Order: sequence, then C-alpha cells, then structure tokens
Amino acid sequence: MGIATDEARQTSVFIAGGGPVGLAMLLLLDRFGIDCVVVEKSPTTTDHPKSRGCWVRTMEIFRQWGIEQAIRDRGLQDNSDMFVFLDSIAGHEFGRTRPEPNVGHTPAWKSLVAQDAVEEEILRVVEKSRHATVLFNTACESFEETNSGVNVTTRCEKTGEVTQWTTTYLIAADGAGSQTRRSAGIEMVGPSTLAVMSNEYWRADLSRLPIAREAAGFIIVPDRPDLPRAGILNTNGRDRWLTVTQIGLTKDDRERPWTDQEFIEIARGHVGIPDLDVTLLNRSIWRVSMQVAETFRKGRVFLVGDCAHRFPPTGGFGLNSGVQDAHNLAWKLAFVLKGLADEKLLDSYSSERRPIAQSNANFSYGNRLRFGLTDDAVRSRNPDRIRFWINDMDNHLHSIGQNLGHNYEEGAVIPDGTVAKALNSRYYTPTDRPGARFPHMWLEPSRKKSTLDWFDKQFTVVAGPLGSEWLEAGKQVSEKTALPLSLKQLPSADPADGFQLGMRGAVLVRPDGHVAWRMPWLPSDPAKELAGALSTLLH
Repeated sequence: MGIATDEARQTSVFIAGGGPVGLAMLLLLDRFGIDCVVVEKSPTTTDHPKSRGCWVRTMEIFRQWGIEQAIRDRGLQDNSDMFVFLDSIAGHEFGRTRPEPNVGHTPAWKSLVAQDAVEEEILRVVEKSRHATVLFNTACESFEETNSGVNVTTRCEKTGEVTQWTTTYLIAADGAGSQTRRSAGIEMVGPSTLAVMSNEYWRADLSRLPIAREAAGFIIVPDRPDLPRAGILNTNGRDRWLTVTQIGLTKDDRERPWTDQEFIEIARGHVGIPDLDVTLLNRSIWRVSMQVAETFRKGRVFLVGDCAHRFPPTGGFGLNSGVQDAHNLAWKLAFVLKGLADEKLLDSYSSERRPIAQSNANFSYGNRLRFGLTDDAVRSRNPDRIRFWINDMDNHLHSIGQNLGHNYEEGAVIPDGTVAKALNSRYYTPTDRPGARFPHMWLEPSRKKSTLDWFDKQFTVVAGPLGSEWLEAGKQVSEKTALPLSLKQLPSADPADGFQLGMRGAVLVRPDGHVAWRMPWLPSDPAKELAGALSTLLH
C-alpha cells in the first residue's frame, strides 16, 4: 500500500470516505493503474454490521476481484435469505418467507454477509495495491475546485495536522450526511426522515437453537406489552445479533434512551430466554430516509454510495448500489485520465446511475410498507391473513430482477431502437440489448469460467458463433486507434439465454460488463461500424 509523503501530495483521484464504497472505488482505480488516495476519519474499518447482504451483481464484481469466496465464507449459510415472524426466537413461529430460487442467471449467487466483514476483505486487497493509499484517522475538511483540478484540505484526527492535496477528481464517498456533497452544493430530493431507528449490536450464544442458523432476520411481534416490536438481524448464525427498533417518526419518542441493562432485558425477552447471557457491543440512532441526489456529478466532484442516495434498509440496496456506482464510474475515470476518452464520457455516470438509485429507493420503500402490513396481519392472529402477507413478503428478498434487470437507457450506450421491457423486481430476463448487463453463460462443463469473466479493464467485442469477421474487424480497429480491445466469440447464442446478437452479429461490451452497442448481423464493413460505435461512445 502506498504511503503519502510530504513531497507527494498529488493524486489523480482523491476519495473522501473509506467505507465499503470508498474502498471499492480505490480498489477499482488501482486495477486500472490510476494513482488514488482515500481518507477515512475513523481509525479503521467499521465495527458495526450495518448492511447485511451482498446481492448477485455485487458478488459478481467481488468474483472479478478474487474475493467472492472470502466474503461468502464470512456470511450466513446457503438458503438463509428469509425472514421468520415470531413472538420470540425461542417461542411461537407465525410463518417464514422462502429462500430465493437460484435458476442459474449468475456465476456468483448472493451472500448474507455483514458490512464489517466486507470492508475488511476489500481492505486486504487494497493494502497490497501499487497505486492506492488508505489514510485512516484522516478527515476531508474542505476543498476548492480550480480550472485544472481540486485542492483538498485534510486533517489528522490524532495529531490535528493539516495537509493540502491537489487532485484531478474528487469522489465523495463519505456517507449519508456527506459534508463533501453539501460543500459541492448538491441537494437531495425526497423525504429526509421517514422514521427514527435504534440499532443495538449485541453478543449472545444462540447456537443451541437450530433456527439461529436458518434465517437472515427474525421479526419479533411480541405478546408482551412491555416489549417493542423489533427486527433482529443475524450477522453470523451464532452469537452476534443486531436489533433494529423504530423509536419514533421524526424524533426519539421514548421517555429516555434505554440503559444498557434495560436493553439486555429487552433482548432476553425477544429471544425468549430469561437468563440469557447478553453483552451489548455498541449502539447507534439513525434516520430512515428516501432521498436521491439531484445529480451525481458537479464539475470535478462525483457522488457515490450513501451520499448520492439514501434508501430505507428494507431491500438491502445501500451497499450494493454503492459498489455498483463505483464499478460504473471507475472505468470512465480511468479512460479519461489515460486519454482514451473525452471528459464528456463522465457525464454518463449521473445519467446512468441516478435512475437506478431512484428505482432502488422506490423498491426499498415498498418493502417498508409491506413490513407494516405483515406486522398488522401477525397481530390479528388471523391465519389466512398472516399466510397471505408472509407469502407476499417473498417479493422483498426475491429481487434478482431489481439486481440485474436494469438497462442504462441513456449515457455511454448506443440505443438500437428496441424497446426496453418493464422491470420486474422479482424475475430477471437476460438480454444483450444495449445498456443491459451482458448475460452469464458457463463456457465449459466444469462451470468455472463465465462469459462475465471476459469483462474487466477493456472494451470487448463479443461475436456470434459464426461471426469471426467481427474478431478480425476488432483487431483492425484496435491497431488503428491504439485502443486495446478484447476479442471473444460465443460458442452458442440461444435467444432463450438472452443472446439476440444472432449467429453472425456482435456486441460491444464496456469494461463494467454492460452492453454499449449491438449489431445482430454482419454488415459489408464491420470494422467501419465498430470504429464508428467506439468513436461515438468515447469522443
């Protein structure tokens, strides 16, 4: 890991905030060979589980980075993506949702893993990087944009030392209350407070209860009037639990915060074991918001993660959207900094990612409403009503369509005139339409290599099984333009698997795995068509 010195306070990209999204941004830029720095005011990665699920697109990205298995090993067991509704964990179960079926659309199925583990695994990679620097205990105090870059002032939280930096681009990854976003003058759109919540992270060994390994979350709707309704989120299937309780709509409506001992008694009541040995680890109060920034770019400043969008946590799209923001932006910054693309390419970041954020916000809000209706059903003790709403709750965690089904309709894509199908959050239909994530297909019987493994740092020409002329055209264009192109050919192209490019057609796929351009036939001059597409996209 690079160490910044007094003589080297310049960097191509400066990242304010070293949570999961800031670290992901750093890792991605390092892969492209771009020098970059992240500052994080905390002394190390988070000690709070916070987000608790990495969905399929995020796991596909982790697969590319070589950390998929390490992260999966720290998550819950397979098929634990479900909620159980009970009066206490050891007590009466009203019903449970079902795990989402994996029908083979991805090489990297989702993992119920906590954010602290994710940050640690990304940091392990970043610490070995050649171009990236991580500075903990360091706050981004202020910045000033100039004609040629950004001047950034940081302060060491330990010593108070102030340092000046110069950078070409500034990435704001400093969370929901982002000072960087406010300083850039970017407003948030949507309600800032839907509810006020209390998080209590605690330790208690529940491994004697088989149910403790089986589910991601326990929704406790107690009979006892002295116990609040709460969600208890499972972080490791054994002894670490996160209780999430609504304590008000606009403020903390409790007479006073719970003492540690009062919460321990609440936890014992929620588990249903009166003498349970409980240790409170840490706690926080936070607000449920549903906001999306009016733009994700202003000049040389870009927003990623929670400072660009705040979702209700019902759906688990905060961390996932943020990592995918970074994945979208990193290749564009790299291409511009290396002189491979005009700076206008960077405008596509906001136009592509902002609609996705708004859709994820709406999806998450719908899930929040669904929880209220399911709670009411459980309280009614009407079996049919309970059964209906718990069945409907499957639409919360069965979200592969929300994960993979988005098309970028404008930005760094060339529309081909076909009409997008309506998004179905629960079901995903693969497609190689421009703007879509290119479909996954295993390339050999051992199921180790996927088509998704083709996309990383370069544009890729993917030709149909009889489209060899496209590969020759790609070689010619690469030599003529000095733009590296990866050249691949599908062994088969079944439309049922989402491949509409045809036997003799081709698609041009971006480094982030999204299709930029498609021509499902062989024209008279494929090199001319391909060169024209690249010019449109990059210049």
